[in-house]
Amino acid sequence: MPLTDTSGIVLRTSDWSETSLIVTWFTRDLGKLRTVAKGAHRPKSQFRGKLDLFYLDDLVYVPSRRGELHTLAECYVENPFVRIRERLDLYAAASYCCELVDLATELEGTVPELFELLAGSLLSLDEGRLTPISVPLFELLALDCLGFRPDPARLDLDPGTRRIVPDILDNKHLDRLRLTRPQLHSLNSTLARLIGQHFGRLPKSRRLLAA
Repeated sequence: MPLTDTSGIVLRTSDWSETSLIVTWFTRDLGKLRTVAKGAHRPKSQFRGKLDLFYLDDLVYVPSRRGELHTLAECYVENPFVRIRERLDLYAAASYCCELVDLATELEGTVPELFELLAGSLLSLDEGRLTPISVPLFELLALDCLGFRPDPARLDLDPGTRRIVPDILDNKHLDRLRLTRPQLHSLNSTLARLIGQHFGRLPKSRRLLAA
């Protein structure tokens, strides 16, 4: 099988054996996919230090002939977003964004707009740019990328908050956007209901956002 090359963000990892690792990626060109990194736990593995959560990597893999678990051949770090790990609030927000993308997408369903949204959000977090609206902004734009653009008129929000939603979805005036605490609470609650309705449950890491 010919090798396939793409850029991907590590959404999660899990052990496949004592020495190998399964990596779930969200890629620019191919959507979500899973690879096995054989020997990744070995001290001299070529993959050591390259497969951590949030990493943006250039990956080369051998497509599987019979299933959806491909074989990772090479991996090169494009951006490790190391500063995200220096603050708990940044780490919690990044974890949630990655888990939401994992929950909301099917294997090998291409959504390039969602990849760009996730990569841009991780870059903002890596630069320390986290505001009370950061996560609701990501949720709204992610829903839009996935074809679930909310209709503000149908959202259970007060009129003032409802008027803000179109600006968020269209990326307008975000630098001047300020929500009161009740507005943020209302928006967060509404988005939690929408995510639960569309994807069956909420990401477990959402509880860390309030910690």
